[in-house]
Parts: sequence; C-alpha cells; structure tokens
Amino acid sequence: MVDDKVTSLIVIQPTPFCNIDCTYCYLPRRDDRAKLGLEDIRRIFERLTTFPTLPDRVTVVWHAGEPLVLGPAYYDAAFACIRAVSKSITFEHAFQTNAMLIDDRWCDLFQRWNVGLGVSIDGPRHIHDAARKTRDGRGTFDQAIAGVKCLQRRNIPFTIISVLTKAAVLDPDGMFEFYRSLDIRDVGFNIDEQEGIHKASSLGDAASETALTRFFARFGELMTLHQFPIAVRELEETLAAIRVLDPHGPMNSQVTPFGIITIGVDGDVFTFSPELVGYSATEFPTFAIGNVLRQSFEELSASPVLARLTEHVREGVDLCRSQCAYFRLCGGGAPSNKLFENGTFASTETLYCRLTKKRVADFALATIEANAGRDKPEGTG
Repeated sequence: MVDDKVTSLIVIQPTPFCNIDCTYCYLPRRDDRAKLGLEDIRRIFERLTTFPTLPDRVTVVWHAGEPLVLGPAYYDAAFACIRAVSKSITFEHAFQTNAMLIDDRWCDLFQRWNVGLGVSIDGPRHIHDAARKTRDGRGTFDQAIAGVKCLQRRNIPFTIISVLTKAAVLDPDGMFEFYRSLDIRDVGFNIDEQEGIHKASSLGDAASETALTRFFARFGELMTLHQFPIAVRELEETLAAIRVLDPHGPMNSQVTPFGIITIGVDGDVFTFSPELVGYSATEFPTFAIGNVLRQSFEELSASPVLARLTEHVREGVDLCRSQCAYFRLCGGGAPSNKLFENGTFASTETLYCRLTKKRVADFALATIEANAGRDKPEGTG
C-alpha cells in the first residue's frame, strides 16, 4: 500500500550524456548519447498524471547527465507537450546544470517557462578545476562562471551546489570569498561521496570530520564578519529538523516508496535514491521497478522489485531508529549511500551521514547553545 500524495520530486533523465568528466562523478553512462524522444515524454507525463502519489503541484528536475546538451528548442517542445497533457497537475520544471552552455537563448527559455536552476560549481578556480574537467583534462571554471554571469545579467535566480572535497574543506576563507565575490547567497554543499563508480572519497579519513566542523565554524564567522549572509542548505535543513524534533524523524523522501520518482532515458522507473539509476546488486539485477511507458501505476506499485527494495530500506531505517541518536534529525539516511558504502540498504551509518548529518547537527546545536548562553540575562543560572 502506497501512502497518498507522497511524491515530493520527479527526476527525469533526458540523456545520460555529460559534456564534462568530473573526478567524483557517480554516473555510469555519461558517455551514452541516448535521448528521450518527444513522444516518449508525452507518454511519460500522461502516465504520471494518473499517479495517486502526485500532489497538485510537483517539481520536475531534468538531471542525471548534463541536461542542457539537448538544446533549448528540445525543452521548449517538451514543456509545451507536458503542459498540454498535464490536466490538473502543475509540473514545475528545474535543471541541475554545470552552466557551461548557458547563453541568452537559454535565459530566454528559463524566463519563458519560469524554470528553476541549480548550478554546479565548486568554488574558486583551483578547487573547481581540480575535479570538474573536460574530457581532455582541461578545467571548466571559465565556462561555468560565464554561465553564472549570464544568469545574473538577466536577473535569473539560481542556487549553487558545491561538492566539498578535502581541498575545499581546508579552505573556508577561499570558498566564502568566492561566493561573496559573485554575490551568491544560496549554497548547498554535497560532500565528496563514495558512490557508484566513484569508489573513494577525499574525505574518507578520520581527520575530515574535525575539518568539516571547522569549515562550518569559520564559514559562519566570515558571514558575520562581512555581514554577508548565505543560506547554507545543510544548516537550514538541520535547523528546521531541530525546531520540530518529530520522534518519527523528519519526512525523508528517500526512504518513502514513490517519495522521489526517477525516470531513466528508456522510461525505466526508480524510487528511493535517484543515484540508483543504472546500477545493480547481487539481489537486484536492476533497481528499476518497471517501465512507465509500458506499465500503469498499479503495475509499478505491485512490482516484486519494489517490494524487496521497500523491505530492505525499511530494515535500514529501523536500524537507524534503534541505534542512532541523530535519527530525529535525519529520518533514516540515504539508501544509495548505505548500498554503495556498506553493501546493503539494511545498514546504518555512512560517511555521508557522519559528515552531512551528524557533524552538521553537532555544529548547529553547539551554535544554538553558545548563542543562548550569550543571550542569558546576567546573574541567571
């Protein structure tokens, strides 16, 4: 039985192909130039409108490769097609992009369709270019910055996602100054994860936990010193969870069947973590629960793969609930990280949760306590 209206996000893979070759990339098919055809897009969204898990308004992120390689005309046609079949559901479109292809034609499309944008850029040139390279090994900083400045010139809002490698964690001043120099006020930090074909993280050593805590502390000091506030996604999410402290944990779409729906370039359907697309494991020759071009929601929800996945993911959540003091701030972790780091969904702690959840929570709680101490009236205990 699938809970009603649980879908918080739809991820569409219009192509697996990416025009760059990041050292930490987890995508297994980024050389594949397959493309989702317009007729398939129409059929996919006709089917999605029948899913009882979708609310009246839902975000669709075009991702899992570099989506902009397909050109603005492709998305003009795709978005018009989706609007024509969407009936009572409003699909709000967004891209996660490396920004290298952004120009005025793209900006016209973003504004025409009110598209949300997340831009992947890792900080100052020496940090960004160390990981985000072209196929022949050249840095991509200049092209990414040109895209960012084009967005700013056209007054198009965007958020930044930066991957925190060891070099970034050890240079909070350089990272902060990079954002300040570009007047960037909204940042998400993805840690350098052990995931998929990326087998080792630069943050895998024990010293990285202390270094990450120092990074956030210094980053906060710099925001105060320069009176330049930046909304940091990880801190904002942690503070929101602290305010509620639900004993069942926060809503975690990654452990909820159909909480996140990911559709591959061939129409295969995935749920839980989007990073499972294209991978397999001993018990799962595929993590696809079916194909949206051929199967109804009822058939997908009755999938034996979904049943086994749900059992394993819930076992992992139960282990987190019983063993982890941070469960109420996390809600059970990310299944893909558990699989790729521990070899099974039915497991608990990962590098991802230690750095992104536990150490961030420690920092947030320590900051709250320190501020409460400073605000306490003199003479009170």
